[in-house]
Amino acid sequence: MFVYEAAKQALLPTVSIWTSHAVTIVFVTLAMAVLSFTILKKEERFTFDLSSSEKRYRLLFEKSLAGIYRTTLDGRILNCNAAFYRMLGYTSREELLARPAHDLYFSSTDRDKFTALLRSEMGVTNFESSLRRKDGSVIWVLENATLLPSEDESEAELEGTMVDISERKRSEEMLQNSENKYRVLFEESADANWLMDEKGFVACNSAALQMFGYPPGALMLHPADISPANQRDGTPSRAAAEQKMASAFLNGAERFEWLHQRKNGSVFPAEVCLTALTLSGQPNLLATVRDLTDRKVAEERIQFLAYYDALTGLPNRTLLKDRLSKALASARRDKSKVALLFLDLDRFKIINDSLGHSYGDQLLKEVAERVRGCAREEDSVARLGGDEFLIVLTSIKDISDAAVAAERLMEAMRAEFLIEGHFLSVSCSLGISMFPEHGTEIDDLIKNADAAMYEAKERGRNNFQFFTEDMNTQAAQRLTLENGLRRALEKSELFLVYQPQIDVATGKIVGLEALLRWKHPELGFVAPDKFIRIAENSGLIVPIGEWVINTACRQARKWQKEGLSAVTVAVNVSAVQFRKENFCEMVGRVLQETGLAPEYLELELTESLLLANADMTVSVLQELKAMGVTLAIDDFGTGYSSFSYLRQFRVSKIKIDRSFIRDVAVNPDDAAITTAIIGMAKTLNLKVIAEGVEDEAQMSFLRAHHCDEIQGYYFSKPLAADDVAAKLRGDGIEPNVRAQASGTQS
Repeated sequence: MFVYEAAKQALLPTVSIWTSHAVTIVFVTLAMAVLSFTILKKEERFTFDLSSSEKRYRLLFEKSLAGIYRTTLDGRILNCNAAFYRMLGYTSREELLARPAHDLYFSSTDRDKFTALLRSEMGVTNFESSLRRKDGSVIWVLENATLLPSEDESEAELEGTMVDISERKRSEEMLQNSENKYRVLFEESADANWLMDEKGFVACNSAALQMFGYPPGALMLHPADISPANQRDGTPSRAAAEQKMASAFLNGAERFEWLHQRKNGSVFPAEVCLTALTLSGQPNLLATVRDLTDRKVAEERIQFLAYYDALTGLPNRTLLKDRLSKALASARRDKSKVALLFLDLDRFKIINDSLGHSYGDQLLKEVAERVRGCAREEDSVARLGGDEFLIVLTSIKDISDAAVAAERLMEAMRAEFLIEGHFLSVSCSLGISMFPEHGTEIDDLIKNADAAMYEAKERGRNNFQFFTEDMNTQAAQRLTLENGLRRALEKSELFLVYQPQIDVATGKIVGLEALLRWKHPELGFVAPDKFIRIAENSGLIVPIGEWVINTACRQARKWQKEGLSAVTVAVNVSAVQFRKENFCEMVGRVLQETGLAPEYLELELTESLLLANADMTVSVLQELKAMGVTLAIDDFGTGYSSFSYLRQFRVSKIKIDRSFIRDVAVNPDDAAITTAIIGMAKTLNLKVIAEGVEDEAQMSFLRAHHCDEIQGYYFSKPLAADDVAAKLRGDGIEPNVRAQASGTQS
C-alpha cells in the first residue's frame, strides 16, 4: 500500500484526465509488479540460505568425530556417518547398513532397555552399552538419541550420536581392579593393617581386630592405645609413636620393631611398616603390623641350640669349650688344676637299638639330671653327643679330687632308672685328663680324656681311668682300624672261616659256624675282638653282617651243589644288625638269591639281645621262624640266664659259653651249671651245643651228660672253605676222633 500511495500522489498532477477507476487499476497493476519482484528476490535468498544450511549440515554429519546414525525403532539402520561405521570396524557405510542394529549389541537386553527408554521418554541421554565390532571385539559407547514423532510406530525413526568410551571404561576397570586389589590386600591380609591420618587411626582390617583382641567394629584412636606405657628402651609409647609417624610422613616410609599390647593386657613384639600415601588429596599412612612372637621364639630357640643340647638342656660342645677356655685361663692365673671327666654309658647302644630311641632319649635325660646333680655349682656339665658327657672340675687341688668326683658319678649311675615302666641298670666308663699334667690346650685335654675313657671300657667297663701316654697310641690304633675297616669290604680284606660242629652221638659234622676274619694290608691279621667292637660302634657291622650272611649262605649252597653232605651254617648276629627294620627282609632276600633252603641257615643271638626288648624280639623271631630259619642262643649262661623266656622265644638250640666248659671237668660249680643247662634244655626239647671243647676230659663230661653237639679245637680249628670241603668229602673228622666222640674204639 505504501508503493501504491506513493505512485498515486506522483501521477495525479499529470494524468488528471484519467478517471479514478482507471488510475486505480493502473496503480494496482504497478504495485503487484513491484510486489512480485520483491517476492522473487526473497525466494532466491531463501533458496540460497537453505542450500547453504544443507551443505553445513552435511559437512557436520560427515566430518563429525562422533558417530551419528539414523535408524528405525525396530532396528533398521537408515543412515550413518563415517565416524560411526569406522568406530564399529566397517570399511563402508553400505556394509554397515546391511546389518540390523540389534546385531551390534553384545547384550540384547541393552538394546531392549535403550528402545524402552526411547518410547517412554522420547529420548535417551548418556546411555552406556557395549557394542560388537566387525571383528568380534567389544567397544563401550555412550549414546544420546531422540525419537522422531510419527503417527505409525512401526515407521518411527530415531536419530542419535555415539562416542567411543572404551578407553575410559578400561581406565575405570583398572581403577576398580586396583581398588579391589587394595581392598583384598588390606582386608584379607594375615597381617594387621591400619589406615592412619596425622591424628590417628581411620580404619583397620579384621586381622588387626583379631590380633589385638577387639570385637568387630571397634576402632582404637592412636598407636599408643594399643601399646604398653613404654617401649623397650624406656621411651613413652605415645612420644615414640608420634616420632615414627612424623618420620614416615617426611621420608615416605618407616620400618621398625615395636612392643604392642592386646586388649587383655598381654604384650608382644611386632614389626611395623609405615607407608605414606595420599587419599582424596590428604596425607595418610598405611601401617602394617606383623606379630613377631613366633619368630622371636624361633630365634631364641636357634640361639639356645647354638650353645645347648636340645635333648638334655645341657651345654653343648661349643659352650663347653668357651667355659673350659675361661676355666683354663683362671687356672693359669691361680696356678690351680682343672680336671676333665669324659663319661660314656656302657652298652647304651643295645638299649637304644632294642627298646627304641624314645627310651634311649628318656634315659639320656635322666642321666643328664644325675650328672648335673653330682656336679658343684662352679663345675660345668655338657653333652657332647650320643651317650657322651663331659664334666669340667675347676679349682681342684690334686688328682685325688678328680678320683672322688668320678666315684661319685659312678655311684649315681648304679641306681636303677625307671623309664616308661621299665627298670634299667646302667653303668658308665669314665676317662680323666688333668690340666696341666695331661695337656694345656682344650682339644688335647678332651682327646686325652676320651682316650682314657676307651681304656676304661677295654678294662671291663664300669670303672674310671686317668690318661697315660700309652693311651694315645691305643687311640691312634683304634682310629687306624676304623678307617681301614671302612675300606675292608670293597678291598676284599674280609673273609670267612668255618669251624665244624660235631654230633656227639655219631661223630659226624652236622654244622659249621661261620667266623669273620680280617687281614689288614699293613697290620696283618686283626683279632675279631678288636675290630668287631669297632664295627658295632661305628655302624659298619650292618653292611659287614649282611656280607657275612650272604657269603656263608652262598658257600653252603655251593658245597651242596658239589654233592657234599648238607650241613647247617651258623652265623652270629649283632644286636645293631638285628634291630634294623629290614633285617628279616634282608635274610629272606639272601636266601632267595643264594638258593639255600632256610633250614640250613642258623642265626646265633645273644641273651642280652633277646631280652633288651622282648615284645619287638618276639615279633622278629616269629617272622624268622616262619621262614624256616633255625635260631640259637649264643653264650648261654653269661647273661640273664632266665629259663622262662626260652619257651617264649621258641629257639631251637642253646650254646653253652666256653667259660663254663674250660674247667667243667675240675670245677664243681662249672660242672653244676653245665649239667643244669643241659637238663633244662632236654626238658624243653632244645638241642645243646658246647663250644670251646679242647681236651678229652671235657669231651667225656659232655658225652656223659648227653650234650648233643660239640665245637672246639679238640676236633677242629676254624677252616678255610676248601679245607671244609675236604673234611666233608672225607666224611667229617678223623676216624679216631669220631670213635672218641661216639664212645667206641677205632
